[in-house]
Amino acid sequence: MNIFRAYRPWVWLTVAAIAALIVLLVVVRPWREDAATAEQAAPVQAPPNEVAMSAGMARDSGITIETAGPAAIGETVTLYGTIKPNAEREQELRARYPGVVRSVTKRPGETVARGETLVTVESNESLQTYGIPSPIAGSVLERHANPGESVGSDTVLMKVADLGTVWAEFAVFAHDLGRVRPGLKVRVSGSDAGQVAHSTIAYVAPAGSADSQTVAARAVLDNADGRWVAGEFATADVVLSEVLAPVAVNPAALQNVHGKVVVFVRTAQGFEAHAVTIGKRSGDAVEVTQGLRAGERYASANSYIIKADLLKGEAEEE
Repeated sequence: MNIFRAYRPWVWLTVAAIAALIVLLVVVRPWREDAATAEQAAPVQAPPNEVAMSAGMARDSGITIETAGPAAIGETVTLYGTIKPNAEREQELRARYPGVVRSVTKRPGETVARGETLVTVESNESLQTYGIPSPIAGSVLERHANPGESVGSDTVLMKVADLGTVWAEFAVFAHDLGRVRPGLKVRVSGSDAGQVAHSTIAYVAPAGSADSQTVAARAVLDNADGRWVAGEFATADVVLSEVLAPVAVNPAALQNVHGKVVVFVRTAQGFEAHAVTIGKRSGDAVEVTQGLRAGERYASANSYIIKADLLKGEAEEE
């Protein structure tokens, strides 16, 4: 009994220590588990210069991905002009004998087949009706005859053209005459942003207009799909010389963020803004001298969407 009394303080101390340990296990452990769970649930924050975006989201937004690499950058001169029918593929229809028009089968804009009768005329002398066929397949550009009209052999009844090719004709001012010559490459842009064609200067007029002090230059464009319409305005970037840039990007890739020119490079999580230094540029490519390596994949078309997301994220953080 005396022995129990001697050790009783130590027993009570041991019991108190065990009780405290149990309290710690009950209270502290759930708190640590809750903290760990909250840490796992917290969203991963993208770096300040990066936008999180999956490949599917980029595709749905119309963002296209290209690879930086070598490209020919040309020194260019910009000319302005219009699209015209290819005059070498035009034909005028005239009456063989004077008479009266009896029928006209086509209107401007309608297509015709080679050999198809477009106009019939009753001759004044023989009173016989004869047909005037189209000498080529193409489209009716102009119509100058209607049934009942009297026509002579010199009257143009209709004009037909093969619009499978068209002319892009531009005005060259005096200070560029020594540089623009046949054979040079040219990039022709129409009124639509995506309307672009590549060709060469086929002709430069030997004499110019005294009124405008310009000389006409011409390129022939393929128009099998009919996207070039006679009369529409066009712009030509004539390539005067070319150099090979080791690293170049599509001009659509360049965005201005906080006063810096950036390109959005594709990463595993989305896109990262790379500040770049640019050099020579043309309508199709821009040289990058610093900030980007050949082989890196970047956003080109619609890259402004990524810029908007980046700036939006910065505003939300503030």
